[in-house]
Amino acid sequence: MIIAAIAYTPVLGLPLVVVLGIVLFISLCITASIAVMKRRGGLQNVPFTWHFWMARISILIALLHGILGISVYIGI
Repeated sequence: MIIAAIAYTPVLGLPLVVVLGIVLFISLCITASIAVMKRRGGLQNVPFTWHFWMARISILIALLHGILGISVYIGI
């Protein structure tokens, strides 16, 4: 139950798993917008490697979010 307790730890009045979901959504939007803006020519100053770094960060947040979310249901 320790991981499930961490998932329900309040952060800014919301459970940690909810906050991570919001952060994940924002991170995915930033990752997608970097690729779209580079393709359309809108972001000339941002290196395209930022897209790959943001994708890696998004994957890590998604893994943590998934582990915390599943732990609530399976009782870890």
